Amino acid sequence: MEDLFPLRTGSMNDTLPCLDCVYKQEREEKSEMDKNMAKKVALGAVLAAMVTVATMLHIPMPGMRIYFNLGEGVLYVVALLLGSHFGGLCGGLGAALADVLLGYPLWAPLTLVIKGVEGFVVGKLAPRGRTIALAAGAVVMIAGYTTSAGILYGWKVAPVEFITDIAQTGVGAVFALVFVPVLEKRLTLKRETN
Repeated sequence: MEDLFPLRTGSMNDTLPCLDCVYKQEREEKSEMDKNMAKKVALGAVLAAMVTVATMLHIPMPGMRIYFNLGEGVLYVVALLLGSHFGGLCGGLGAALADVLLGYPLWAPLTLVIKGVEGFVVGKLAPRGRTIALAAGAVVMIAGYTTSAGILYGWKVAPVEFITDIAQTGVGAVFALVFVPVLEKRLTLKRETN
């Protein structure tokens, strides 16, 4: 009759991996993940700050609490190069912070959502094509801000907001379409030399 529970030969150390080795490997992997996360958070903070600064380079519309700014281009570059998560977080947080710093705190929560969704959409659609991604992001931004301006200040302001947003997304798209290939080339060269 066959033995259902054969005796093992050799020691337990021959059959089980070294527990110290397993724990050491897990600690090293966790440490590496922590370093990567710290780098991503730091990069996100720097990029959000860049969106803030670019947004603060603005032109107020006379007689209205709206303004044209250059943050769109930086948001688009971030989203196209780094994807939806960086695009959404850096775009939303950076632009909302600029609203607070520029004296438009009423707009900050709206901006957080509108720019966050805009950056997320651009980053998500970027693999399908930059032009499609930028057009979709522009639609989100234009619809969000035109509707918000109409609700907050009356619908007579909506056409001015609409035209300003078209110009702003157009300038941002051109900025991104010019600089993204340049940055991609520079980043590729840098990776190859390292």
